[in-house]
Amino acid sequence: MGSNDIPPASVHSSYVPITNGLLQVGGTLWTICYVLLTRESFRSRSYGMPIFALAFNFAWEIVYALWVAEAPLERIVFGIWCILDCGMVWGAAKYGSYEWRHAPLIGRNLGKIIVAMVVYCAVAHWAFAKWWIDNDIGQREGKYYFGRVGPDTTELGFWTAALAQAYLSAASLGQLIIRQHTGGVTWAIWASRTAGSVIGLYVNYGWMWYFWREAHEYFMSPFGQENRESIARWEQTCWPGGL
Repeated sequence: MGSNDIPPASVHSSYVPITNGLLQVGGTLWTICYVLLTRESFRSRSYGMPIFALAFNFAWEIVYALWVAEAPLERIVFGIWCILDCGMVWGAAKYGSYEWRHAPLIGRNLGKIIVAMVVYCAVAHWAFAKWWIDNDIGQREGKYYFGRVGPDTTELGFWTAALAQAYLSAASLGQLIIRQHTGGVTWAIWASRTAGSVIGLYVNYGWMWYFWREAHEYFMSPFGQENRESIARWEQTCWPGGL
C-alpha cells in the first residue's frame, strides 16, 4: 500500500522510488519463501509454516488482493501470494497428518480445519479493514486512497503485517520446539522470510519514517518498537538448526 501517496515538497525526491524498491525486494523475498516452503513440504512430507499462521497470512492476502489494495501492482502481488498459498495449504493438508499422529482426529480433518481457519481469519481481516477505511483512520495530507485524501492504508498494512509476522515468528519457534525436528523448513526458507520482513517491512517503514515523519510516527511508537524487538528475539532462535 502507499503506491499513490503524494508526499509534500519537503520530502526528498528519492522517497517514492526507494520506498517502492524496498517493497519490491521484500515482496520478492517472501515470494521465494513461499515457493521454497511448498517445495520443502512435498520433499520432506511435512509443512513449515504453522497452521494458524498459514491461515492468517492466506486470509490477509485474499482480503487485500480483492478489496483493500488499490494499485494494480499491489493487487497482482497479493494475487500471486494467494496462488502460492494454495500450494502450501495443499502440502499441509496432504502431509500434516504425519505431524498430528498424537491427535488423529485433527490429522484426518486438517484440510477442513485449515479452510475453517482461513474463513474465520478472512472475516476478521475484512472487519478490521472495513472499520479502518470507513472511519478514515490515519487520514493525513498526502495519503490518498482511490483518488482522495482518506484512510492511510500504509499504516493499516504496517500493523496487520507486523501482527502476522510476530505471530508467525513465535509460532515457528514453538513448532520447532514441540516437533524436535526441522521438517518443512530449511536455511533458505528462514533466510528469505527473515530478510523479506526486515527489508519490506522494517527497513521500508524506517525509511518512510525518517524522510516523512509526520505521516509515519507510528513506526517509532512504543508498540511498534516492542514488536520489532520481539520478532528479532524469536527469529534469532527460530533458525532450522536451532535444536
